[in-house]
Amino acid sequence: MRELRAMMIPDDENGQVLKQMLEDGDDLERARGIEFYQVFSAEADAQAFAEAAAVLPDLTVDAPEVDDEGIWQVCAIRVMAPGHAAITALERQLGELAEVHRGYADGWGCSPAGDTAH
Repeated sequence: MRELRAMMIPDDENGQVLKQMLEDGDDLERARGIEFYQVFSAEADAQAFAEAAAVLPDLTVDAPEVDDEGIWQVCAIRVMAPGHAAITALERQLGELAEVHRGYADGWGCSPAGDTAH
């Protein structure tokens, strides 16, 4: 069954991550917080993105944080099952919104099902 599920997942970057999750024994039917990362060079742009993203349905947006190199990151989280179509659509939507604010999408991640860490 797991092999059949893996064959149904598109063979792109998101699909490769999801297939690896399946191989690792993750239950892709179980909802959990999926974290989508956007990066910006300026705090004002990161803050503007965070405010714009916060109005999207079922999305929690963390306050912008800066790293040691001065790169600002915003993490947006939606609780959902990690499905290819849903992840790809939201990643694209957030990436387009980030571009409006002079930023870009920097990937996504999540904890395995059953792991309560966020």
